[in-house]
Amino acid sequence: MECKNCGNDFTGKFCNECGQKNVDGRITIREILHNFIHSFTHIDSGIFFLIKELFIRPGAVVREYLSGKRKKYFNPFQFLIIAIAIAAFLAVKFTLFGPNIDPDTIEALNSQQRFWLLFNKFIYRNFNLILFLSVPVAAVYSRLIFRKSGYNYAEHLVFNTFLAAERTVLYIILTPLIYFTKSNWTIGVGIYYILWVIYYGYSYVSFFGGNKFITILKYICVLLLLMLTSQTISMSVFYFFFYK
Repeated sequence: MECKNCGNDFTGKFCNECGQKNVDGRITIREILHNFIHSFTHIDSGIFFLIKELFIRPGAVVREYLSGKRKKYFNPFQFLIIAIAIAAFLAVKFTLFGPNIDPDTIEALNSQQRFWLLFNKFIYRNFNLILFLSVPVAAVYSRLIFRKSGYNYAEHLVFNTFLAAERTVLYIILTPLIYFTKSNWTIGVGIYYILWVIYYGYSYVSFFGGNKFITILKYICVLLLLMLTSQTISMSVFYFFFYK
């Protein structure tokens, strides 16, 4: 058979040239679960190469990975876990949780103002966890909106995992800005959100192709649905378990 990573003809389970395992068929949920568990026990090489490639040509990277060229790229689920772990460490290390709120200030607010102030604080403190949990939800919506693309749910999950990891890298890069503007934390976080929304739009156009205007409109639909879902779930969790 022919290796989908390097094109070498070989027999057996692994290519004798590059070492990639034989890839037979489309990516599946079973393979994703296996790779997810594997990500806790083994780390490959090439993460910095992947970061650069995802920034420059995200669509091409994901298409190559889905087509079977997986030895070349760092595993997306390992990438996401490592990126979120680093981002969470930096957030704790540099207390990137926005300014502390004076209890007297909170008591002076009415119930509605108090709720939104504390809810925004809750979102800011937990946005990396929310990002991680939102990936499978984003895959549902991108699969629904871009169903004519021919990709299955597992492939949409891989695509959104790559993007979420790269988005977290963007947060890590912007850590100094967020740190120095944390007294007015909406500035740094606002810049971060603007950049990731632009990057996601570029990635959707790069990956799905077609008419750019239509693709951007579909992307906006995915983004709005994801934000609505994340906001609703986060608000419910905050209200029932954390709001006092």
